[in-house]
Amino acid sequence: MVQQSDTHERSQKRLIKNTLYLGIAQTATIPLSIVSNALLGRYLGPLEFGQLYVASTLCGFGALAFEWGQTGAVPALVARDRARAGIYLGTSLAWRSGMWLLVASALAAVCWLLGYERGVVLATTVLFPMTLIMSLNSGMNDTIRGLERADISALVHVSQQVVTLLAVIPVLLLGGHLTSVLSVQLAMVVVAALYLRRWLRPIGVGELRFERGALNELIGLGTPFVFFNLAMVLLPNVNVSFLSKYAPVEVIGWFSVSQRLVGLIIFPASSLVGALYPTLCRLQTEDADEFVRVTRNSLYGISLLAVPAALGCGLFPELGVWVFGGEKFAGAVDQLRVMSLFVFLVYFSMPLGTCVMAANRQRVWAIVQCGCVVVSLIGSPFLVPFFQRRMGNGAIGTCITLVISEAFVVGCGLALAPRGLVNRELSKSLSLAAVAGAAMVGTAMLTEPISIFLAVPAALLAYALVAWAIGAVRPTTIDMATGFIARKLKRS
Repeated sequence: MVQQSDTHERSQKRLIKNTLYLGIAQTATIPLSIVSNALLGRYLGPLEFGQLYVASTLCGFGALAFEWGQTGAVPALVARDRARAGIYLGTSLAWRSGMWLLVASALAAVCWLLGYERGVVLATTVLFPMTLIMSLNSGMNDTIRGLERADISALVHVSQQVVTLLAVIPVLLLGGHLTSVLSVQLAMVVVAALYLRRWLRPIGVGELRFERGALNELIGLGTPFVFFNLAMVLLPNVNVSFLSKYAPVEVIGWFSVSQRLVGLIIFPASSLVGALYPTLCRLQTEDADEFVRVTRNSLYGISLLAVPAALGCGLFPELGVWVFGGEKFAGAVDQLRVMSLFVFLVYFSMPLGTCVMAANRQRVWAIVQCGCVVVSLIGSPFLVPFFQRRMGNGAIGTCITLVISEAFVVGCGLALAPRGLVNRELSKSLSLAAVAGAAMVGTAMLTEPISIFLAVPAALLAYALVAWAIGAVRPTTIDMATGFIARKLKRS
């Protein structure tokens, strides 16, 4: 029993440490991301901003083909056999580089066949080489995550954001357009690749080399992730296709803004998942009971974050849109109100999905994600034109399909989760978070007529104080987190 307790505490400390590293990095880069996206929105305008969104979805689809699910396979294999980290990484990088040449030709043919406008084609031409370098960086980062060294990933993430912003600002101020901005970003991605490469040997990654046996392992484990990632990448492409058909390009620009803001809002969940996956992959082979305990504890914490994140998205969408340019992207406000339900659901679907995939049920989870595409294919042809006619904002229909899809994913995640994962403690955590959320809503309603800049901090403070007062925050988690921060400050 003592040994199990020690193992549980070590796992929790490691998870909290890595989550804090990634969370602090994400927190540090939120203002950078806001400033960067706001500048792009203001200086490029809805037209080029929409073109960037379309090009990004196309390149994301292409990356799916040449990565072949290795973003999930590499950290899992490295976490289970650290001695072969250099072989897995070297094999993965060689595969991605070779496949990229084939995919680049296919993507050019797709652009021609679909008749995309010149601006989208130019953006895709510059963005796709950058996608390869970003994929190579992702391979190195996945290896580092597999070694459960989130501190390095966090450092690189923050550094790249800072340098990229400093490089992009003068380009925009001097009148640079989309292709100029993407060219500068490409250079910064190359710098990040060189920086990541120098970290590999000091943390124990051996010589990078290709091995056919390792490739078989990567393809075997990565293939289920291909279909999972296919659904994840196909969904925005399907959404963009329907929006392009039934709504003007300005609406796509609004939708791009709302999706970028949602991405910022869900960063705590993505930080947790980034730390959770390699830990669960290791525990899945070492300790099944600890696997369930760690997953359950992650859901306790996520329940406290999901409520204020969703309420903030629904109560204060004007604040986020204002950063991008107010009136030019005003249509994103209504989209964000609908997406607040999506935010709440995705906070739970991400750790649940991580648990299912770490338990070697990737094929089933891929089928679940394909269900989201089916929902969009069925709902978008009716909802997008309906809301475009009624409100001049067809993307609201897209947002509704996203909410329905995410509700389906959460339901499937709960059904596929290991037994004993959901218990009374989790229900209690949600109930306490809901009470604190009611205090947040009441405070927002009282203070927003005065000023939204007063309402936001006041509402969040009310949530935090009530959550603390009613015992929603677990003392053990606070002790581990504060102890970690105190040790780092002492060393500094």
